[in-house]
Order: sequence, then C-alpha cells, then structure tokens
Amino acid sequence: MSAVSVEGVLRAFAHYNISVSSFIISLLETPAYQSLLSVIDLTSNIEHILAAFVSNSRAYRSTLRCASNLIKRTYARSISELARRENGWHFSALRASAKQLEAFRLEEMAQDMERLAPELWELLDTMLSADHKESSGPRNVRPHRNSMPTEEEDYWNRVDEVELGDAEVQGDEEPRDRKCEREERRKALKKVIIISILMQSTNQKCNAFESVMGIFLHSCNTPERVIHALARMGISVSVSAIHDAIRSLSRETYRTLRDMGQTLLVGYAYDNFDIDFKTRTPTIEKAMDTLTHMTSGDLIRLDHGVTLDDLRCSQYLWERSHLNPAIPAYRLPTLRTCVDLLDLHPEGDHPSGLTRRQRWNAYKFLADLVKYGPPYFAQFKNYLGRPESVEQIPVKKMQHAPARAMDINQSKVSGNIKAIANLLQQGGVGDPTEKIVTGSELTADVVDIQDYVVLFHGDLGTAERVQSVLERRSIEATPWRRYQFVVFVMGLFHLKMACADAIWRIFIEPKASRDDTTSLMHFIALHRPRETGKIGSDPGFRRMHEVIGHTGIALRLDAWRAEAYKTNSTWTSLEAFAGSEPSITQLREMANALAMAYVAGGEDVYEARCKPLALRDQRRENILLMQQYFLLYEELSWSMNEGDIGRVETLFPPWIYLF
Repeated sequence: MSAVSVEGVLRAFAHYNISVSSFIISLLETPAYQSLLSVIDLTSNIEHILAAFVSNSRAYRSTLRCASNLIKRTYARSISELARRENGWHFSALRASAKQLEAFRLEEMAQDMERLAPELWELLDTMLSADHKESSGPRNVRPHRNSMPTEEEDYWNRVDEVELGDAEVQGDEEPRDRKCEREERRKALKKVIIISILMQSTNQKCNAFESVMGIFLHSCNTPERVIHALARMGISVSVSAIHDAIRSLSRETYRTLRDMGQTLLVGYAYDNFDIDFKTRTPTIEKAMDTLTHMTSGDLIRLDHGVTLDDLRCSQYLWERSHLNPAIPAYRLPTLRTCVDLLDLHPEGDHPSGLTRRQRWNAYKFLADLVKYGPPYFAQFKNYLGRPESVEQIPVKKMQHAPARAMDINQSKVSGNIKAIANLLQQGGVGDPTEKIVTGSELTADVVDIQDYVVLFHGDLGTAERVQSVLERRSIEATPWRRYQFVVFVMGLFHLKMACADAIWRIFIEPKASRDDTTSLMHFIALHRPRETGKIGSDPGFRRMHEVIGHTGIALRLDAWRAEAYKTNSTWTSLEAFAGSEPSITQLREMANALAMAYVAGGEDVYEARCKPLALRDQRRENILLMQQYFLLYEELSWSMNEGDIGRVETLFPPWIYLF
C-alpha cells in the first residue's frame, strides 16, 4: 500500500473519530463481519501481522507478553484436561489392583497424550530437540506404528541390536531410519514423564505413572531415601502410598490364591531363593551367617481341557503305588524303565528315509544357513516351514498367581514338607479334619483334596527331596498325612540346565579334552577368548547355553562349506556356493545329506571306533559326537519353546544315556 493511500485511510479514521485498534477489534468480534473479504484477509495473514508487531520496537515486548500469556493459558488448559478422571490416569493406592498394573501401558499413554494435547506434545518435542540443526534432517520422524514400542516390538528391537553386533564390529553404521525411530521412542518416553509430572502437580490423584513407578521401585528393593528423592521430583509416589498399594495388592492376591486353589484345577510350583540381611549395627551375633534361605511359589491354572474327574485318582494311584506298604509285591504293577520311553511315540517310515530326529537335524542345518549364511540364502526364509510336531500343546496364555514367599529352607526334606503344606494353605485346600503341619488351624472353608491329586513342579533336586517325603510319609494313616495327593512334575527348564551341564562335563571339564585343535575349548577360544578361564571352571547356564548355540551354528555352517566343496571343488567358501544360486530343492537335498553324514547317528561313529587305530579319524569322530549332542540340546530347546511335549518326551532316552 502506498504512503498516499495510508494517509487517506488515516484521515478518514480521524474524520469519523475512529481508532485503528477499535476498528480491527470490531471487525474480528462482530459476527456479521466474519464473511467480509477484509476480515478473511486479516485472519489469513495473522502470522505476517504478528511478525510486524514483533519487528516494531515499541510493540515488541507487549506482543511477546500477550503471546506468552495466551500460550500459558492454552497449555494450562491442556494439562487440566489431561488430568481429568475420565482419561483413566487416576490411581488410588488404597485400592490398587493387579488389573490396573497389567493395563498400564506407556505406549498407550503416549498415544493418548498426543491425541488429547497435540500442541503441548509438539512443544515438548521442540524443547527436547532445541539444539538440532535444520540440515541434520527431519526432527519429528514418527515411528511407523506407535510412539512407544509394544512389548513384542521392544523384544525385536533388542534382537536387532544383538544382530547388529557384527556390523558394528566391522565399522558399519546403524541404518538411519532405525536410529531415528529409536531416538523418537526415547523422546516419547521423556515427554510422557514430563507431562505426568505436570498432571500430578495439577491434580494429586492423577498419578498413574508415579504409582506404577513407585511399585516398580519397591519391587527392586530401592532404598527409601532414593524413593523420597524421586517422590519430591514428581517421578514416584511417596513411600507411605507405596506401602498402601502393596497392602491392597497383598489382600487381592490372598483372595486370588484361594479362588484359584479351591477350584482344584491348579498346579503348584516352588523353588528356593536367598536373601542376605546385612546389619549395620554390630551385635554379638555378627559372626553368624546373615544369608536367609526362603522359598517362593506360584499357582498355575491347569488349562487345555483338564477337569476335576481327571484329577480324582488319588486312591487309584495309591492302590498301585510301590510306596504303599499294604499292597503285596505280587499285586503291584511292573516298574517302568527308560526302555519303555522308546515306544512312547513310535514313528513310521518316511519318504526321505530319515528318522524323525534326522529330519529335525536337516531342518536345523537349513535354518542356520538361511539365517546366518551369506545374504543370498535369506530369500528362502519363507520356504523353511516347520518340523512336524509329535504331540503339540495348543498355545494358550497361562494364568498364574504368585504365592506369598515362605520363610522355609527348601533344601531339606523337612523344608519341602512345610513348603507343600504352606502352599496348599494359601490355596485354601487340605483336609478339614486335620491341622496343617506347622500347627496352625485350617479355616472352615478349606476344600477337601483327599480324593484328588495335585501337581507340584520344581527342579531336579526338589524332585529327589519330594520323593524322600513320600517314602517317609508312606506309613501314615490318612491321605493328607502321607502326602498321597502329591504328583511331582520336574521343571523342564531345569532339565535344560542339566543338559547344558552334561555337555560341559563331557567336552570341557576333563583337562585332556582341551588339547586338540578341534576341541570345544579351542572353538571357544576363537569366539570368546576372554572367557576361557570362566568357561573352563564354572560357566553357569546362560554362558554355556550361548557357547552351545554359537559353536553349533559355526560347525553347521562349516559342514555346509565342506559339503559344497565335495560337490564342486570350485566352491571353496559359502560365498562361492551362494554365487552358484542353488535352489531350495537342492538345499533341502544337501541338508538331508548333512544330517546323515555330519552327525553321529547318521554315520555310525561307534562302528568307526571299533576299527584299528591307524584307520580311525578320531577328530572327525569327536566332531560328529559334538554335533549330535549340540543338536539334541537345540531340539530340546526348540520343543520346549514350541510346546511340542511329544518331541520333548522322545528326547528323554538319549539324555538319560548321556547323564
């Protein structure tokens, strides 16, 4: 607009005694003027108008002050709206329940906050990235699904990080999109924390995040002074509120245990744990052991169609038990042995000519090549399929409830007697006419279990002690006193630990087994050079599990290389073999050959050992056995994870022989 026209407009305003400000306010506030082109033009150019106010030295401070007050009111209103009870973020410590804790999801909280207060969410996004340059790329890279990862996505993120280990060693950078996505998720978590603090400061009842955090801190045995500090910061609730929540959860757990236990359709699992109660004040008992041995337990609902009639067999089993002193020996059934397990799941002929175990080994050879071999083989991932199941348990979410910890030393036979009685008391079952072993009276609403069996789960050491309990109590007069209802089922994870320990005792513990260049310890020195001392003395289960997995993969990939070289001498490596672009049919045929020729059992290693020493290849024999034992371990792990209990049972005989 020219200076002449501006002066003319101003003279017109002065002639009619109208100020510019009152004119503009009237235009914006009068409903009848909203459709005028001048008003539309005014509202469409608000950013330029405000920029002009800011550039004016006299209007600069008042413009910023007005904008600041407006923003404060807007964001304060957003926080008030977020803190309303309807949004579901109010948490009462006095009425805390497990359902509330299970329903709490940070990713859902982030989505709701972004949906209900988008301006506040974007403001925090800008503030948390204040030092980012425009040239560094887009700041607000949104994840393809949620602002926060689900449990499954979080698991696979950790898997991705593990698989990126080799790339990081080789100097390769993490993909940019994955890095941006991870940064956005971390930023979203920070925004949830900040907004949660603001909501709790506005309304003390809006404390879902703080309450869950407080219960988490309590479960981690966090010192109270740390919780006090975090409570003052607004990240956690107070210690007294945490104790109220724990008492509420304990009352709910008590009711849950009795409700589950009195259906009789539950199993009980228990194990020992230790707590070291260190004291600061010197006492005369200071020299005594401060380590306390306690027992934890769990009630597991029996699903998959289990009924009360299935469990009403206590007397039937007792009348056929070898522990029953009233039954003559000639009337007792014949004891079963390991040989009977061989025919538990008979297998028929297969077109490939391979046994069930050899077919699984062939699958594992092919799966390792596809997953860990050169990139060419990854295209066959969808062709792998799954090994046939022997007896598959349908997948169903397990329902369980943790029992109250017991001040009982479960490493003794007497401790197991007390632990079983205590767990049944928590479950609200027993013999109403009896007193519990500890001496306390059972309540009147106890459900009688004399006609039923109860499944108990534990480790292999517990199995021995429970067997001793049953032998000692077999002369008692009533089913309750002789623990007639107990049917012990070993925990398969402890069997897996025993299998890993057996492999360690075979291939690593003997000093002479470490000398050869094809020994397991030699392979360990190649990929875990800093851990050979620990693995040679006391590796523990987790480290040994990884040794078996990593070494087995390397051996199977090397078997592929050797078999490819036998087929074509120009294929001196897996990369060269991949360059020939083999088909999935060719790979399956080679995998079958590998299962026969590179694993003991396919090739009769025992027959080879009968040959004269000069004709034997002892290194090959040892590798064949190592492959066989590793594959037995891998098959057990796979079967347990998949719920193929039939295949697990077919693995009992070979592991019994190895033990």
